[in-house]
Amino acid sequence: MRQEFTAQTRKEIKRACKGRVMNNLGRCIGINFLYMVPFALLLLMLYLSMFGRVLAMAMAGYTDEYMLAMALTRGMNTVWVVVFLMIVISGPLTFGLMRFYLALQRGEEPGVSTLFKPFTSLRSLWTGIKMEFCLTFRSFLWMIGPTVVYMVLVFSIAFSAAMSGSVGNVSGVMTILNILYFIALIPIEVKVMTYSAGWVILCDDETHGVWDATREASAAFKGQWGKLFVLLLTFVGWYILLMGVIYLCSGLGVAGLVLVKGSTGIAIMVTALIAAVCLAVLLGAFVNAYVTTSFFGMYEYLSAPVAGPQDTPFTDVWPGQGGDGTPQ
Repeated sequence: MRQEFTAQTRKEIKRACKGRVMNNLGRCIGINFLYMVPFALLLLMLYLSMFGRVLAMAMAGYTDEYMLAMALTRGMNTVWVVVFLMIVISGPLTFGLMRFYLALQRGEEPGVSTLFKPFTSLRSLWTGIKMEFCLTFRSFLWMIGPTVVYMVLVFSIAFSAAMSGSVGNVSGVMTILNILYFIALIPIEVKVMTYSAGWVILCDDETHGVWDATREASAAFKGQWGKLFVLLLTFVGWYILLMGVIYLCSGLGVAGLVLVKGSTGIAIMVTALIAAVCLAVLLGAFVNAYVTTSFFGMYEYLSAPVAGPQDTPFTDVWPGQGGDGTPQ
């Protein structure tokens, strides 16, 4: 038997999580920034390894296309090294980030150093890597069926149109097909997200198998997909605001560059882009923390055992709150 997850419960969980995130906003910004730094450095390494030698040769005056192509080919060989490093660090970093969000959701005040805690133990490091692979594989299993059907229909329609010579008449059919494919992915994405609650189980017990952890976490949401979808929909406005801020700053920068000539226009463009990046980091850190802690709050509420009347008196406090209903 599980506790009933009502609209009022959702509002209470979101209100409590929002308060905790706001009280620890500096930590949320810091840990999100540190989370992105390794990936940014790896992407820079990837770019330099692929095109650095070619750019250096071009600046040195080399014009032989064969030599430039060979340099590019040698640079491509290092791609696998960067990809391997991304795979190795992404799981443990995500594990550390999820530890931070879970502690935040439970009313604690975790430090930014929580991000790197999985790197202090081989068990934690390996658990993070396995969990990342597990989530990717589960997502692939759910996505492969609809994607194969979609691709078969696309090729069938394209082939039929090419044979009949009516290529220009398939745009409407393709639009409808794309919309149906997008709609079909919505419940799949919701289902795949339920597996992510397995991070909670692993944070509490690293000896738990990742496959079992994701399966048990997803089972807690059985019959609750619609309510989880509604929870996610309530954050759409925040994502719209985030994208709007980025596009507004970028648009102002482009307008300044076009309308204001010379160095002043360039300065406006650079300032607007810096503002876009800073606001994206600040607002993005808040939204990520708000969404993840609320999701974990819903999981912990659904997975919490319901005490019988003989065990404890009735209380409307959901897990993570104090006896007076206020966040711990």
